[in-house]
Amino acid sequence: MRGNINKRYLKRRKNWFERNIGLFIVIIILLVIACVGTIFCINIFGKSNDVDTDVSISNQANGVQNSSTKSVDWIINEEPNTRKVSYTVPTNVQYPYYVKVNRALCCVTVYGIDNSGAYTIPVIAFACSVGKVGDETIVGENYSTTDKYPWRLMVDNSYAQDAFRIDGGYLFHSVPYTIMSNDSLETAQFNLLGSPASLGCVRLKMSDVKWIYDNCPAGTKVTIYDDATTPGPLGKPDTIKIPLNSPNAGWDPTDSNVNNPWLKCSAKIEGAVDITTKVGQKVDIMAGVKAKDTCGNDITSKLITVGKYTFQETGVYPIKYEVTDAIGSKAEVTVNLHVN
Repeated sequence: MRGNINKRYLKRRKNWFERNIGLFIVIIILLVIACVGTIFCINIFGKSNDVDTDVSISNQANGVQNSSTKSVDWIINEEPNTRKVSYTVPTNVQYPYYVKVNRALCCVTVYGIDNSGAYTIPVIAFACSVGKVGDETIVGENYSTTDKYPWRLMVDNSYAQDAFRIDGGYLFHSVPYTIMSNDSLETAQFNLLGSPASLGCVRLKMSDVKWIYDNCPAGTKVTIYDDATTPGPLGKPDTIKIPLNSPNAGWDPTDSNVNNPWLKCSAKIEGAVDITTKVGQKVDIMAGVKAKDTCGNDITSKLITVGKYTFQETGVYPIKYEVTDAIGSKAEVTVNLHVN
């Protein structure tokens, strides 16, 4: 009897853990099984992908670009691939060039000689003025040029520079001057270059007629023809206009005379400044940017940009603005696009 009482007494003296250790072990085993099962379900049914998707959607909503879901749109503007004619005058060739005048489209194209002795290489082109209706320029093949005149009195008592006789009374020459002076250009006539305006001769701006005068010896052949479909293989160059109220209006802008006030002028770009924007916010990089030619005319339509940039990633992107006017004067300005 005493022994039984002692056993019950001792059992009551044990702590809770000791008395329930078996139950505790069962609970631990059940918890472990539950954790393993949860992990297994996540791997099988892709719960972790749902979490990643939620983060991606959240990032896009806050303007953060997720590179794994969308590629960056780059804007790439390269330098224009301008065609440059490569021609070297052959040695021991008496007449290295042949001149063709398209009367219908007022364009002159000069051809170089190939290895077989034929004039098949287009070298340079000029816009010109030919005779008006009633003062038609002659048409024909293989005229042989003769006399050259630094200044020449014309039939209407005007004067022309670098006159080069094509045939009879028909010549290549500059736009007329009222007197034998470089500052007396007939400006309104200059502005007609590229259209019929002469009394039958072929008029050119000073830099163009000087090129023919200096590079084509007497005896160079000339053909004058009509083709209203195409000006020639090199196209027809643009012409520049002189504002009639300009203080420099009496001068040809391409005259190399050291006293020519146009030599201090050039094409220019205005309003090009650094640009700042935010990721995802596109801006017009041409806004506020203007261009003018040597004579001050608006040529913004000729502006081009060169550079690589995007509005989808932060960074500093250089952008170059370029413009070239009708007489070859070029302007460049480089700015930075800041995408924050």
